[in-house]
Amino acid sequence: MQHHNGSKTAVLTLLGQQKRLSQSYRSLFLARWCVFYGGVRRGEAALVALACAHQRLGWIHPFVDGNGRIMRLHTHTWLTAQGYTGGLWSPLRGFARSTERYYALLADADSLRRGDLDGRGNLSEQALIAWADYVLDTCLDQVRFMAALLDFETMKTRIEACLVFEATVLKNGVRQEALRGLHYLFLSGEDMARGDFKAMLGMSDRSATDALGALVKRGLLKSDSPQGKVRFGLPQHALRFLFPQLWPEAEADLANR
Repeated sequence: MQHHNGSKTAVLTLLGQQKRLSQSYRSLFLARWCVFYGGVRRGEAALVALACAHQRLGWIHPFVDGNGRIMRLHTHTWLTAQGYTGGLWSPLRGFARSTERYYALLADADSLRRGDLDGRGNLSEQALIAWADYVLDTCLDQVRFMAALLDFETMKTRIEACLVFEATVLKNGVRQEALRGLHYLFLSGEDMARGDFKAMLGMSDRSATDALGALVKRGLLKSDSPQGKVRFGLPQHALRFLFPQLWPEAEADLANR
């Protein structure tokens, strides 16, 4: 699919600064969108096509409402289905944190061709390339962000910061001695018998039982039953320590409570 409107420009109607296809042509363009972008071979070309498909779907504007959400969801779902995210990152976070640039480049890719060296269609190839660069850069930025958050060495320091806050500021029974056990559970991703976890605390059985109970109560440990095995927990209140800047909105909500 070339980046152009072809002979259909006469059926466009202006909605503010946005050009929108009339209803009778939207289904035709959407069908062509599916055929063309669905037939791109996998690999680097498919990633570039995904970025262009995101913008082209917005230009077709097939729905009365919710087009932007569907465009972004399609991009996220495609990346996940192709095995690129592993459930660990999403471009949606990057889009949400660069909203002005997202909408500016998205709209600019609708602009008309800028001279003889700007592609072969009616619309600007340079602007479409700039949009695709932005999408791919956003994906790379989110991959790097999550890779840094999941770094095994720095995670131990972040768990420690969380425990210090719980023990010295909130004073809710959580003990800093739990660091070794929590870090082990994070690294292993396994469940552990309660007795084995208490042994890692290096304190009396009564104190270890109280400390483990406090960890479960705060969600830092998870268990399926009162006496069952425990595993690493990730409560919302600990996100600001364990995964800083992953969910700033949640951090702000907790700070205002």
